Amino acid sequence: MPLKWGRDLPVSDKLQDCYYQLQEILGQGTEPYKSVVLVERYRKYWKPNNVRVILLAESHVFTTEGDRSIPLPNIANLPEYPTEYAKFVYCLAYGEKNLTGNRKHPTGDGTPQFWKIFISCNNRIKDKYDFNPILSSTRYEQRLKNKIDLLLSLKQKGIWLVDSSIVALYNNGKKPPHKKMLSVIRKSWECYTADVIRHAKPEHIICIGKGVASILEGDLRKIVGNRYTVIPQPNAHLSSEEHMANFQRYGEICCG
Repeated sequence: MPLKWGRDLPVSDKLQDCYYQLQEILGQGTEPYKSVVLVERYRKYWKPNNVRVILLAESHVFTTEGDRSIPLPNIANLPEYPTEYAKFVYCLAYGEKNLTGNRKHPTGDGTPQFWKIFISCNNRIKDKYDFNPILSSTRYEQRLKNKIDLLLSLKQKGIWLVDSSIVALYNNGKKPPHKKMLSVIRKSWECYTADVIRHAKPEHIICIGKGVASILEGDLRKIVGNRYTVIPQPNAHLSSEEHMANFQRYGEICCG
């Protein structure tokens, strides 16, 4: 039987119901529902037993049916880990072509900036070299081990990534028109994401991006009061010093 949140619909039904409402907004360009389900499987895999800090982002990247057909091998020490590729940072194959070894693996995939956020939440970052363990400067085998160890550590420490939109808003580097994107985030929040966060009962929420904060700030206050922080997206047009200060802010909150 699916897990339930109080008097609400079963989780699987809530996700599907929300998807159909978002499909009415986005139309034919909506990400396939099976991709949304896969991303949610990855997200739940890394959910801590006790959530302390939620990293609230905008959305994952559009994952096609062809993307999902790329298989992942079974990964040691990760029982029941999903074995389909998704363009989502919680999928270890996203940005790691060596893991799939598949000629259909998308080129130039991955979001190293979010791995920098993850490592900043797990360690006190002092300089740019502290990011090396999860970047291409480290050989693949060691880098993959480092990423797995990092995700396991974040899970143990109660740090969890949640997207405000259950469907992808990024497709080939493009996003929907601003007004439509706002509608998607608001609708997704109302019919699914808000309940996920309330159920998790976080001590603190870090809102990644001022755009998400501008839409949901009032709702975040209702859940955690003033226990939330807004940090610009890691791809924002800021100086290297400002980005470093932002990464260090993650450490202050999550490691404090």
